[in-house]
Amino acid sequence: MAWGRSAEVRAKQCTCIFGDGEGSVKDFVSHPVCILWIVLCGLDLDGVLCDLGPPVAARIARRFGVATHPSAWTRYDLRLLDLGLPREPFHAFLDETFGDPVLYSEALPTDGAVFGVAALRAAGWRIVGITARPPHLADVTVDWLADHGMALDDVHHTALGTKAEVARQLGVRATVEDNPGEAELLADVCESWLLDRPYNRHDAVHRARRLQSWDDAVGRLCQLELFA
Repeated sequence: MAWGRSAEVRAKQCTCIFGDGEGSVKDFVSHPVCILWIVLCGLDLDGVLCDLGPPVAARIARRFGVATHPSAWTRYDLRLLDLGLPREPFHAFLDETFGDPVLYSEALPTDGAVFGVAALRAAGWRIVGITARPPHLADVTVDWLADHGMALDDVHHTALGTKAEVARQLGVRATVEDNPGEAELLADVCESWLLDRPYNRHDAVHRARRLQSWDDAVGRLCQLELFA
């Protein structure tokens, strides 16, 4: 799948944002009124749109008999978690788990993600997914997005550490990530935002900026200058 349009193609829609700066941004996403450049936003999938934590925790409990909760995970890379499990079997389990399409079909959206995607589109953004999911998960990804009513214009599968190059080629204006390393790399090519999660709070970011929630994300992204 390829997204061939740059952020400097004219669209037929412009959206004004109204509000007094207080309360939820849900109260003031508004209506198309004029002509706007197409502005492209790149969203990570896992941890930003899709909450894999609960189904992964359930599988850990079934396989190893260990109860754990995603809110207690303090590392983005689950291989670094100290759950008292043998290292090699646990790593093999993680490889198996994250390669299983069923895991992704079982997951629910992250809190606020469905609203966030709809609100950004209403504000004039075109949205693409930029994910490190391997290509064999493309079908389950498309189905999951449709099942949960998230209208993305395209999804790009790429390797870890290469999202910034994809964003650069697409002409993405802003991205939302949960991986602090990727967020820092993305800051070289666009406005880069890190969505706050328990597992990324110990990581300092210097060029990317933190978002506290999807509500915060919509408010900040809709305040960006949308005109070329």
